Amino acid sequence: MKSNVRIPGPLVIALFAVAFLTILVFADIWLVRQRHMAELGKQEMSLRSDLQRLDTWGRWTMEYVKIDKALAYLSKGRLTEDTRRELTEQIWQISHSYTTDPLMILAVVAQESHGNPNARGRLQSGAFSGALGLMQIKLETAQKMAARFGMRIESTEDLLKPEVNVTVGTAYLIRLIGKYGNWKEALIAYNIGHSAVDRMLEQGQPLPTGYYEKVLAKYRNLANKSFL
Repeated sequence: MKSNVRIPGPLVIALFAVAFLTILVFADIWLVRQRHMAELGKQEMSLRSDLQRLDTWGRWTMEYVKIDKALAYLSKGRLTEDTRRELTEQIWQISHSYTTDPLMILAVVAQESHGNPNARGRLQSGAFSGALGLMQIKLETAQKMAARFGMRIESTEDLLKPEVNVTVGTAYLIRLIGKYGNWKEALIAYNIGHSAVDRMLEQGQPLPTGYYEKVLAKYRNLANKSFL
């Protein structure tokens, strides 16, 4: 049986118009939500980036403070505040430039001079060894290293300037780490000379580890200090 119900044309048009408007409204709501979600995503990424920067700055600040306090502990007042601040900045910059633990550099300072900027090395006989300052650098070695980055060292008195001594001393140490690829051989070479280490390695002789072990002990002592 056929239905005789007929939907008037205007009503069909109205229904289509309502449906179309409904689709437009939902599409608009969907687009607004998508834009809102995208904006929230951007805000989240920005917040994460800010948190990462804050975390990095926090770590850098802590490293700086550790270096400064360790220098104060080692020098026992033998460095002025300005000099200590300058050394802190130097060691911090070097440690980041060469991905080196700054406390290892300070452990070498502790072993070599006990934090005394005026230290003068002595041989077993008591004669002056030629090593000077915080990192006990000899003039010839210092001049060779200084020439690599445009610094002039005229006399042994220059090596008694803490900022000069630490600059050339750490540069020499970093060079040895690059040469040997590890802290152990680099530190032994820093102590007895790279020529001696090269000769012993070539001849298959065991390297003396006493100095290396002492530096590690100094490092652990600094790392375990409560003020750090």
